[in-house]
Amino acid sequence: MAPFKSQLLTSATAALLASQGALGQPLTKPILNPEYNLGAMSQAFLPHLTAPATTGITKWPWGKLPAFCKSESIHEGFSAYDMEVYEVTFADCSQPWYMCRHNGSTMSVNGMINAFGSLPVGTRDFIRHIVVFPNFMTPNVAAHAKSGSGDLMIGYNYLDASLWIHESGHIFDRQHGGNGDYSATSAWLNAYNSDSHLPTSYANSSQAENFAEHVILATYDNVVPGGLAGIPAPTPNRQAVQNQYTTVKNLLGNKIRKVTGATCNRQPTPLIGITSPVVCMGPDALAQGACVGTPNMKRDENGHDALIAAAEKEPGIYEPASRWTESA
Repeated sequence: MAPFKSQLLTSATAALLASQGALGQPLTKPILNPEYNLGAMSQAFLPHLTAPATTGITKWPWGKLPAFCKSESIHEGFSAYDMEVYEVTFADCSQPWYMCRHNGSTMSVNGMINAFGSLPVGTRDFIRHIVVFPNFMTPNVAAHAKSGSGDLMIGYNYLDASLWIHESGHIFDRQHGGNGDYSATSAWLNAYNSDSHLPTSYANSSQAENFAEHVILATYDNVVPGGLAGIPAPTPNRQAVQNQYTTVKNLLGNKIRKVTGATCNRQPTPLIGITSPVVCMGPDALAQGACVGTPNMKRDENGHDALIAAAEKEPGIYEPASRWTESA
């Protein structure tokens, strides 16, 4: 039986505080006035961030799921038995992504697949699993990223393009930072110090959040005709943040562009790979013969138990629901 949520509230809150501490101190630059309206930017993305056709959507039989989906569902106070697993391939990638959805989620299967597929394939390359929950243990959270393992968790029915891009930005941050986050490197700090402002109030939270906000701006500048210069009045002063978003554009290149004919080049996360190992949902599923031959433990084919444990125990980066427009 999964623990009641109240039993895990203290540990979840501690994890959130730990993740906030790991992100660093608030920044000190002034915020653009007007700042970038991410809800309006999400709407502007819609005609230009479209998902490729799916070439396969297979729902796994009940009883087994990726190890990360199991551990994350338990961490959030849900039963692994209530998770659905979808193996999804798109026309621009022959390799499937494994997406996990709690059966009580308000986000539909098609909504989940379309929102993820709408990201440029170069962005999807860096994402391992999508996990969708009805809500999170910590109240008023919209989404949650584990940058070290390349996993995105989305709550409620948050389909906003800006949110998904922001969360992907945390994964880019870790994957391009060498032994740490890119947002802690001298290259990023030089760009930050060369600008006079921050793009949004939330960017003030930390350099990690500031970097992720600039991934939204850089993607917008690449994808939406007219780019940042074409945002209607009241138009934020892009010159005041241009060194930061230009640094992101140069760093990520075609990974944040919609390139005709582009195909996938899946990037294994530093600790694990492009998927986590398949495990049994639990002893009841094992007893019913639903996962014969599937180990009821975290283990990959190379036996990298310690690496998997390290990645999955890494504190996540939680995003407040108050920032995002909840989509229907």
